Amino acid sequence: MICPFCGVHTDTAHETQEGCIAALQAEIARMRGVLAYVRSAEVPGPEDFGDPCRDDDPAREPEPEEEWGI
Repeated sequence: MICPFCGVHTDTAHETQEGCIAALQAEIARMRGVLAYVRSAEVPGPEDFGDPCRDDDPAREPEPEEEWGI
């Protein structure tokens, strides 16, 4: 059953506001415990190798003329 006042799963509806508050605090503690074990499902993107066409890109390989000083 779900308490009609606070929406927390319970055996019977909470009779007082304090009962709902206590149930909500317990639910918050339970969720924090669950979230402590959750890991991100985000997949990292590809490694950024830079733009080989930009001169100011540190990942750009030098042209042979630049490397040899021609």
